[in-house]
Amino acid sequence: MSQNIEIIDLGFSVADAEEIKFKFDGADLVLEFNDWQENHITIKCENTLGFKFQNAEYELSESELFDSCHIVQDSEWVKEHLKQGEAWEGENWLHYKLNFNAAGVVEVLCSKLAKT
Repeated sequence: MSQNIEIIDLGFSVADAEEIKFKFDGADLVLEFNDWQENHITIKCENTLGFKFQNAEYELSESELFDSCHIVQDSEWVKEHLKQGEAWEGENWLHYKLNFNAAGVVEVLCSKLAKT
């Protein structure tokens, strides 16, 4: 089965966000940015196994929007971590793709992502 990308509502907007900052302690990733209304947003990604950032936009699917949050179902990235023993069974691993349109793209592989 191939990857399926779905637009999801995580309770915050990534459209036109600015000043993206990352903090990684070896277990959890904290992502901070200012949204389009200049609200400071903090997101915690628990049990982070990997994350990617780049300025250039790219699509994993034609169904993506460049200013939205997505979840990647049947993720090849998750499968590779399980195959190599870098992710443990019994956890619900999630592959998120956050398209910030004005500030790049962030992908995160973790067990939970929530606004704090």
